Amino acid sequence: MDLRTVARSGALAVGLSLACYRAPAPGPQLATATVPFDGYGGAIYVPGVIDDDSTWLMLDTGLSRTGLDRDWADSIGVRAAPSPSAPASAAVVTSFGIGDLKVEQHRVALYSLAGLSAASGRVQHGLIGHDVLQRFVVEIDYPVRRVRFYDPARYRYRGPGTTVRFTADADLPLLSASVKVRGRRPIPARLLLDTGASGLCVILTTPFAEQQGLHGLAPAIEAPIGTGLVGDLHGTIVRLQELRLGSMKVKSPTTGLGGEYKGFLGRTDIDGVIGNSVFEGSRLIVDYARRRVIVEPRASAGAWCDFDMSGMRLTARGPELKHVVVDYVVPQSPSSEAGVLAGDELLQIDGRGVSEGDLSDVRKALRNEGAVRALVLRREADTIKVSVKLRRLL
Repeated sequence: MDLRTVARSGALAVGLSLACYRAPAPGPQLATATVPFDGYGGAIYVPGVIDDDSTWLMLDTGLSRTGLDRDWADSIGVRAAPSPSAPASAAVVTSFGIGDLKVEQHRVALYSLAGLSAASGRVQHGLIGHDVLQRFVVEIDYPVRRVRFYDPARYRYRGPGTTVRFTADADLPLLSASVKVRGRRPIPARLLLDTGASGLCVILTTPFAEQQGLHGLAPAIEAPIGTGLVGDLHGTIVRLQELRLGSMKVKSPTTGLGGEYKGFLGRTDIDGVIGNSVFEGSRLIVDYARRRVIVEPRASAGAWCDFDMSGMRLTARGPELKHVVVDYVVPQSPSSEAGVLAGDELLQIDGRGVSEGDLSDVRKALRNEGAVRALVLRREADTIKVSVKLRRLL
């Protein structure tokens, strides 16, 4: 696909006041813009144009400020434009486009996204955050892989969806939810809708987990629970009994419990984040103007946010991120029992070179309960062959 063609097929200056739109006309409700998305790794990537350069940008409802990778921005001629509040971490782009939407002279943050690239196995050039998304009603249609942007003044919802309100003190999609563990009453939780998070259903902050006494839950896996702009986030992984959003119930959600005061894990203004995996198979509508999220039912039942079944945490390194390396091995997991070590490079799965695909493909291959995978790994100068029988770790 020619991303520039998709992203520049029209132009709408979203910086104009949306209040100037007329009242809704009779007939079908039309989106201001509709763009396809690539669901790589469970995240949402939409085609965009920054000045004259086309790229894929991650849609991230949990991020306050839209931003670009600092090195990539420099390579396309976007230079830091210091301000009193951001001395060297921001820039102004002449044109910022997503599908038919276009923002002129938009200020963006400059981030180091190398860690996110390695963790996801995909080069990250930029993230679309709250400062842009809040101007619209954003509909994410997971089954058909489309994002639609609506004018909030004209938008009317009619459908079977479950409505979840933002908390009273939040403009970001901070949702009123509850979590439940066995033997206890539901625990109210303020969960930030974070479409930049994939994998686990929920990650709870360290202060919240400590306050609610959740660190004693078993079974639990000591492991990195995610990767953010500040690097890897550490804690434990468990399955709660239930997550509830309005009338929507998620049984046995995989959940990360913060174990350090780093990045958002140390925050007290939120209790955690809820990721993309909860909504796969659904249609998700984020209505910023009315401070609500609407979730239409999943098309089919299935496991929620399945976790890796091998016990290997993998990252991508090297040119084009084609080298898949074991970053961490869960104790007493299939990979640990087979002798896999952190630092090993994964070369083949069942005779197929991992470089023929990507890190997302590798992770999918390691989430098939009961399957026996023949792995070939490189450890320093040696080549090692092992068999790993996949099983649920939680």
